Amino acid sequence: MTPEEQRARAQLMVWWTIWFGLISGLCVIYFILGRGQPLATAPNPLTNLIGLVPLFLSIVIRWLVLPRYTDRQRAFVMFIVGLALAEGCGLLGIFLGGPYRDDLFLLGVLGLAQFVPFFAGKFRNPPPTGFIPDN
Repeated sequence: MTPEEQRARAQLMVWWTIWFGLISGLCVIYFILGRGQPLATAPNPLTNLIGLVPLFLSIVIRWLVLPRYTDRQRAFVMFIVGLALAEGCGLLGIFLGGPYRDDLFLLGVLGLAQFVPFFAGKFRNPPPTGFIPDN
């Protein structure tokens, strides 16, 4: 295995570690802090759904922005931003969701789950390019 392949494999392991850490961290926060009464209930029910805004942005990043990157470092930055926004949905749901706390937590976990780094394998073995590939 060449040093470049080892470096790409190590970076892919970092992607997986960060993804797993954020999902497990959000679940720990929910099961420790989110089990009691909601911390805040707003008079306007739409205020309780504020967590949907970062979730929508993370979906846009995952399915429209991230597949267009070919550089591993730039894609990693967008990966982190998308993960942070999806986790923000879960955290806002836990602390400010009111009656929608459980729903927003679950949407946050699903938002994080969409970032499973299977797609990052294309940075490890990029497809051939050019008019006649493999030449």
